[in-house]
Amino acid sequence: MRWRVEFYNERQGILARYGIEAPLPAAAVLLGRSAVLAEHPPAPARRRLSLFERAKRAGGHDGSGWVLYRIAKDTESEATASV
Repeated sequence: MRWRVEFYNERQGILARYGIEAPLPAAAVLLGRSAVLAEHPPAPARRRLSLFERAKRAGGHDGSGWVLYRIAKDTESEATASV
């Protein structure tokens, strides 16, 4: 199944959109996150992380600033493939 996955980075004001081929939405999110981090690598840290920032990362947040904005089935590619 084809998924359209969008990630947003609030710090940089960037919206990244990817078409991902994956069986489940959760797998599409993981593949999309690796694609966005490959295209937009995080800047190296200038200082040591604070205790609060380390706790946020331990809770599942990453320091890159990218969040899942939207995920949907990619109906455009399915429509062109069936014609």
